[in-house]
Amino acid sequence: MRHLMARIAGRSVERPTPVIVAAVLLALIGAVAALRLEADRSPSSLVDKGSTTYKQTQAFYDQFGDEPVEILVKGDLQQLLLTSNLGKLLGLESCLSGKASGGHVFKGEPAPAPCAAIAKLNPSAVVFGPATFLNQFAIEANKLLQQQSQATVAKARQVAQQAVARARRQGFSPAETQQAGVSAGNQVLQQFQQQLLSLAVKYGQQGLPQVTNKQFVTSVICDPSMPLCQPKARLAAIVPSANSALISVRLRPGLSDAQRAQAISLFRQATEDPAFHLKRFSTFGPTPPSYVVSGVPVVFEGLAQELSPQIFILLAAALAAMLITLALVFRAPLRLLPLAIALGAAGITFGFLSLIGGSLTMASIAVLPVLIGLSVDYAIQFQARFVEAVREGSSATRAAVEAAARGGPVIATAGLATAGGFLVLVLSPIPMVRGFALLLVLGIAIAFALALTVGLSALSLLSPGRPDRPPAGGPSRLAKARARVNEALRPAYEFSARVGAALGRAGRRALAVSIAAPGRVLVVAAVLAAAGWGVGTQIPVISDIRELVPRNLPALQDVDQLENATGVSGLTYVTVTAPDLTDPKVISWMHAFEQRVLTRHGYSETAPSCQSPQTEICPEISLPDFLYGDSTSAPSQSRIRTDLRLLPHYVSQAMVTTDPKTGRPGNTGVITFGIKVMPFDQQKALIDDIRAQINPPGGPAAPPGVKAEVLGLPVLAADANSALSGSRYLVTVAGLLAVALVLVAVYRSARRALVPLIPIVLATGWSSLILWITGVPLNPMSATLGALVIAIATEFSVLLSARYYEERAAGGSLGEALRRAFARTGAAVAASGVTAIAGFAVLAFTNIRMLRDFGLVTVFDLGVALLGVLLVLPAALVWAEGGFQPAPTLIARFRRRGRPAPADVH
Repeated sequence: MRHLMARIAGRSVERPTPVIVAAVLLALIGAVAALRLEADRSPSSLVDKGSTTYKQTQAFYDQFGDEPVEILVKGDLQQLLLTSNLGKLLGLESCLSGKASGGHVFKGEPAPAPCAAIAKLNPSAVVFGPATFLNQFAIEANKLLQQQSQATVAKARQVAQQAVARARRQGFSPAETQQAGVSAGNQVLQQFQQQLLSLAVKYGQQGLPQVTNKQFVTSVICDPSMPLCQPKARLAAIVPSANSALISVRLRPGLSDAQRAQAISLFRQATEDPAFHLKRFSTFGPTPPSYVVSGVPVVFEGLAQELSPQIFILLAAALAAMLITLALVFRAPLRLLPLAIALGAAGITFGFLSLIGGSLTMASIAVLPVLIGLSVDYAIQFQARFVEAVREGSSATRAAVEAAARGGPVIATAGLATAGGFLVLVLSPIPMVRGFALLLVLGIAIAFALALTVGLSALSLLSPGRPDRPPAGGPSRLAKARARVNEALRPAYEFSARVGAALGRAGRRALAVSIAAPGRVLVVAAVLAAAGWGVGTQIPVISDIRELVPRNLPALQDVDQLENATGVSGLTYVTVTAPDLTDPKVISWMHAFEQRVLTRHGYSETAPSCQSPQTEICPEISLPDFLYGDSTSAPSQSRIRTDLRLLPHYVSQAMVTTDPKTGRPGNTGVITFGIKVMPFDQQKALIDDIRAQINPPGGPAAPPGVKAEVLGLPVLAADANSALSGSRYLVTVAGLLAVALVLVAVYRSARRALVPLIPIVLATGWSSLILWITGVPLNPMSATLGALVIAIATEFSVLLSARYYEERAAGGSLGEALRRAFARTGAAVAASGVTAIAGFAVLAFTNIRMLRDFGLVTVFDLGVALLGVLLVLPAALVWAEGGFQPAPTLIARFRRRGRPAPADVH
């Protein structure tokens, strides 16, 4: 490998300028492409696409439409539905459906601009709202009334004919015969009219069913047993309370992110269009009705728009902090070159992500600071080797080749081990985590290649005698400017030099302790790590999205309004498939299952309480609710079939599948539950209980042949978070095994491979202990904590241990080898570690909790990995030199050989 590295570096330094220019152009192209990356607006990256539940949920979306955009209409229900505002709502619902030709929703009036655009885009699969529901109900009621009227007239004609025939047989006169027929027919018509009158008296109905008939609207919407106009409980999906209505727009499956964003924007424009402004009637108070656009698609769209700019601003600030820190702590020629290499690697990596059609998730954004930290370390290590070669008398060109030959294999080994630790994350079922691993491994390869070629090419251009100056020819303007900057920063340089000297003295003393008492150091380190592993299970995991992002985000404020008004903010579906969906036993079981779930989670049918904090779940659009109506007994099969046949397609498409051949209702019905925003662990417990109630122990089981599935985005998110949290320690162990296998394969020595693993293993416990002490919680973005600790600790540990073995092979004693390794490679490791810590520390000052906690977690990881490796690795190396014996035996063995004990070596 040494020859390969030397050959690659040699070809690069032969023509350094073209290499540097090509790399710069490639990085710039990548950066431009990366600027086109958009934040992922879809929740699919957060869930397990390979799970059965995901496939079933996608099939549900194909049949019933995707997650809905919810338009909350705030205002007194009577003001919304018993006035001219109902016509405005009917027009808005027609507009949102996109089904109105050219967007014309009002007769004789031009189409509002948003409606025309929505009709062209056609983003809606199903629109379900109070105005269209009432209109369709009135249409179907009139159809039914017309059918019954026609049937009654036909029956009256038949009865009249029968009466005429009887009268003729009995010998009545023609006039008497005619009168008998008229009387018989009128009797049938009068009975029908009496039935209509009875219904009108029962429901307070006057006139034909139509949306302009207040009595009709009141009889359909309002609960007659409640004062004023309290909506019926089974209509909570469209009229959740007496002060709000709800329009649900199920998006068409298969929309792209851009189409979804455009649809949401058009929906907002429609609610703001003057054609749909709702009128305020003084009778109902001073507050005019208003619209709020929310729902799952809106939340993801809003988060993407709000968070992306803040994330890039924070990362820019982090880069500035790393630049200043690197300039102060890394006293070498072209001291900012490592950061330039890191930026180039980041630009190319994210440019590639853009070219393959990727998007920015929280995990892929987390790749950037990790990649920059590793890239800086690779470049610093090569640069440190270059400076050593120059000090030994080599020319700049020769020093670059020697740096590649000496440092290349070691740095490549560290990179391979680090990549192995991250590749374990590819086993995760979550696409976002897999993408994090693959993107980071790609970035590691690019960073190493740039450090080996571009970094050494740039260093080879330095003058041979003074590696801290450019070639001779007189000071240029750039050189003069740099001199002025250096003069201005001289106090900072002097301060950093004093701090560095103090840290150097502390490091030498710590090294002496590690050499003198390796057993004690390892025991203390192991005890602290064990404590960390013990308390690591108690570190809280924050998964409530409202706690992870700024509370002033408009998308979350709208979610709060939606939840306050309706009691829910997300939907969970239970699909029930049966051989015969009209079987009363099936409908009865569905109704009992729904009521059982509602009761177990705080909802009461007698006193609906969706707004109560104790209520976790509420009823939404469900097939058994419509079939049961106000009755408490199961409907007969004939009534079920009649109701399903008469149910408007507008209503049925949200509750039951349709047979594509016959157009009749299919064999799958839907029960929908509304749930509140809650932490994922609580949401997981709720979902699991819903599943358990399908066939509860000792309870009523589903009828034979009936299959029920719990589906929806809340189900997928809860399952994914549970899998992610549950596999955290498993991923850590797998990462350690992967690193061990890589090191064994490279070194072909179990002993040499396992010694660097000692501080790596212990660092995972130290990190957990620090997090537990400081009270910093974990969140979905820091779910890769174990892999992150392993990667950082592997980088440091492999580089230092390899340098130690190199010094030992050169004939140095144990103490000399450790001192040289830590004085040379250790200094470079410390410089890169401090630089990365400075960059991540900037994230601690954001108001985005997800990023702030991730920054703090990473700072702690870097800190414990750096300090742990510098303190524990020497003890592990000394321990290994003694054959892994306890410290007293080791010292005695050294003295029996006539060699100074480790305590005397320093």
